[in-house]
Amino acid sequence: MKGLFLYITAGKGHQTPAEALRDAMISLGHQAVSMDMFDLMQAPRIKQQIERNWRMMLRHPTQERLGDSLADTKFSGKLITTTLGLVPKMRDRVIAYVREYQPDFILGTHFLIGPMIAPIIRKFFPAIPVYAYAPDIFYYPIAGSASKYLDRVFVTSTIGRDWCYHLGFSGAQVSLCPFPLKKVIEETKPLPTKVAREKLGLKDRFTILFNLGGEGIGNTRLVRVLAKRNFSFQVVILGTMSKDTAKRYAKFRQVYPSFPLYTPGFVTNMQDWLCACDIQIGKAGANAQMEAMYYHKPFIITEMLYPAEKTADFFAQHEVGWIENNVRKQADLLERYATDTAFRRHVAKEMRNVPIVYGSKQFVRQIIGDTIKDAGDRQTGH
Repeated sequence: MKGLFLYITAGKGHQTPAEALRDAMISLGHQAVSMDMFDLMQAPRIKQQIERNWRMMLRHPTQERLGDSLADTKFSGKLITTTLGLVPKMRDRVIAYVREYQPDFILGTHFLIGPMIAPIIRKFFPAIPVYAYAPDIFYYPIAGSASKYLDRVFVTSTIGRDWCYHLGFSGAQVSLCPFPLKKVIEETKPLPTKVAREKLGLKDRFTILFNLGGEGIGNTRLVRVLAKRNFSFQVVILGTMSKDTAKRYAKFRQVYPSFPLYTPGFVTNMQDWLCACDIQIGKAGANAQMEAMYYHKPFIITEMLYPAEKTADFFAQHEVGWIENNVRKQADLLERYATDTAFRRHVAKEMRNVPIVYGSKQFVRQIIGDTIKDAGDRQTGH
């Protein structure tokens, strides 16, 4: 079977699951490719503009929440479909590629699969099912629900599933699915915490993993509070720092030279760092949050973007993380989690009871099964 996985290059939140599913499908003996939707359409300027918008969004999260909440409407989704119809070259490039590759299904990890790709496929390749995956776990954009042509929306959580029902998707269109882990995480046995720390050159003490996010933008406010309170913590800063962020941490080291601060930058062995930490904090994308939960590590979200607002509902149901932008309250949470044994046991119990399944291969098997079923339904006229 052949799969075509499409994403949008706006951080790794959409690209990572597309590539994880591609790799899983290939490892199961099938054929699969993944690509940026605008590479498929040969529209580099649009791709560049989306990347610029994403960077601006990360730098100004408050404005992003307001702007995206106003733009996320069914009218926007319909407008995207109408606008694309005025650019026949982009449509023709999709048709040419699909005709050459002949996929058995197409799955998009960005809501634009609905208003942009699905109408083209339904008109010119009616036998090919088009699926969407909700990478924000608990949310699917309203603009994405404007499409009448999606065969299914795959979502990892019951909160996300119920939201899709609210948007108007039918029960037959919405499927719960496993979270697609990266191949290196899914196929690597987790290390014991102490062993992971030894491997990475860390001390065997309470460890905070600070995730800077895709742009490497951060400040030293929290580590300064921790240093002044003289907690017996160590902090690992992951991600390539922006120039301003790097200067801030250089100054911090001058003021607090003995504070155990590690800055490995961008890493390819994220699984080891997750095993080594006790808790993660930072600007959480869905992948970072879900990977932390996979290793039973709670997460403190410091900057929440519009698509992640329903994460608050999840944390209310399952106390496996918190949303807190106040630095002193962040420090209070970290201190409590580090010192309150009963609290840690409670969080560990909640982690074990979270109703989320993981596995890219399992997800691929589900997609293949649904593809066979949906193709059969079309042949019989259902």
